[in-house]
Amino acid sequence: MKSLAVRLGLLLLIVAFGLGQFGGCSCIPSCTPIPKVVLIDDAHQNENNFDGYSFEAFYGKLKTTLQDMGYTVNKASTAGFSPSISVYGIVILPAPFDAYTSSETQAMVDFVRAGGKLIILGEYGSYGASANANLNAISTALGAGITFNNNTVYDDTNNYNNISYWPLITSFVSHPTTNGLSTLAYIAGCSLTVQSPGTPIAYASGSAYTRANLLRDPGGNGAGIGMKSQDTKDRVTNIIVAGVAQIGSGKVIAIGDVNIFGNDAYNHQTDFIDLYNNKKFLQNIVNW
Repeated sequence: MKSLAVRLGLLLLIVAFGLGQFGGCSCIPSCTPIPKVVLIDDAHQNENNFDGYSFEAFYGKLKTTLQDMGYTVNKASTAGFSPSISVYGIVILPAPFDAYTSSETQAMVDFVRAGGKLIILGEYGSYGASANANLNAISTALGAGITFNNNTVYDDTNNYNNISYWPLITSFVSHPTTNGLSTLAYIAGCSLTVQSPGTPIAYASGSAYTRANLLRDPGGNGAGIGMKSQDTKDRVTNIIVAGVAQIGSGKVIAIGDVNIFGNDAYNHQTDFIDLYNNKKFLQNIVNW
């Protein structure tokens, strides 16, 4: 009986050791860590250069926030667009108006499945239709279940700076990316459609609605082109503005606003990343 107990004990030790070897990296000193390097795409006519903004003018605060968190930040325009888990831990795609090639798409799929984090940022309505289509192609290739809709989210009641298409977001799903959030400023963004394996994490308020196009208001605060004053309000309940998905060993975070972590590109005095909990949202995403 004693020898049987000894043999069982040895068997349990072997199983435990095996689980430690193959169950993950947390207890394996030799496991290769995820690089603390971020690649921000600015090589596919992304929003920051599509309208002629310099990278620093559009995303200078995003870059310094990531650096303050201990990350090295590379731009695709100088480092090349080659997502790889051996080099990068995070890749950010801000509203790409040029499509990704099949090889670039496959590289992103491989990157995420191997444990990388992909942050994809969409744009509003008619202006961002091609950028959203390019992001949707990446989401489809990943099987993330997240779609950027070609509309603009409005809220006449809850908004920043009395601009209805800069709605305030106060409804969050419990998730590591939303810990401690109370309010986000959403700067002219679209809604998302999210289905499994994706999960919604943030919603517009009950007074929000969408339009197919962004309207220019009487004060000239519109940031878009090709406005249509005849667009009708599309009252939709539970308007999703952010979602996440876990693909393989990696993670995808989708937000319908390219400006949410950006500088104040439109001369409204306060950098958008510094509004409400926008910066904390970024930090939560990075730490997830």
